Amino acid sequence: MPKISVVIPTLWRLKNLERILEAWLFQTPDVWLCDSSEKFETKLPINHVRFSPDQGIPARHAISILAQGDFVIKADDDVLPKSGLIDDFLNYTYLDGIFGIMGRSFHGDRYLGKTKVYRSREISEPAKAGMLGILTFSPRKYLVFDLKGCTSGTEDLWWHMKAFPRVTKYVIPTKNYEQLPESNDERCHFRNPDIRTERQGFYKKYYEKYYKK
Repeated sequence: MPKISVVIPTLWRLKNLERILEAWLFQTPDVWLCDSSEKFETKLPINHVRFSPDQGIPARHAISILAQGDFVIKADDDVLPKSGLIDDFLNYTYLDGIFGIMGRSFHGDRYLGKTKVYRSREISEPAKAGMLGILTFSPRKYLVFDLKGCTSGTEDLWWHMKAFPRVTKYVIPTKNYEQLPESNDERCHFRNPDIRTERQGFYKKYYEKYYKK
C-alpha cells in the first residue's frame, strides 16, 4: 500500500480541529498541521508545525513537500473525513493526475461566471476539472514548484493553473467527507471581496495563457 500524508493549515477554525485530526489519524499515521493560531494544543501524534507570524495557505504546500507520503492530501480545516475516503482516492490512481472533492472546469475568462462546479457528492464518475479546491490528493511529482509570490488567495490556482496547467485534474465521486458549518463563516477566503478580485485577476491571466482556445 502506498503511504499517504495529510497536510492541514489552520488559523481560527479550532472548535472541531481535534476531531478532524483524529479522523485523519484513523486513516493514516502521517498527519501534518500547519498551525498559525498560536492557541491550539493537542496530544495527538501529529506533526505539529507552528508558524508565527502567519505564513498563510502557501505554508501547507511547503510542508507537503516535507511530508513523506507517496501521495499527499492537502485539506482545509473545515473538512471532516469519514472512513473510506483515502481508499476512494486510491481507487482512481490508475488515472494520472491530481484529484479532489471539488473542482471547476473552465469555459471563459470569468472565474465565478464562466466556470462549472463539480462536487464529489453530486457525481457518479470522475469529472475533469481545470482546478481543484477544499481537499486535494496528489502524487509527489506534482507538488514541487516555486512558491515565491504565491499568496493565500491564489495558492490553489497557482498550483493548478500556473505550475501544472497541463496535468489533468479530476473530481472523484465520494460521500466519505463532511464540510462543517464553519466553512460558511464570514472570515472565509471565498467571502472576502478583495480575495475574490485577486483570484479573478489571476484566473483571467492564466486562463488566457494556457486554456483559452
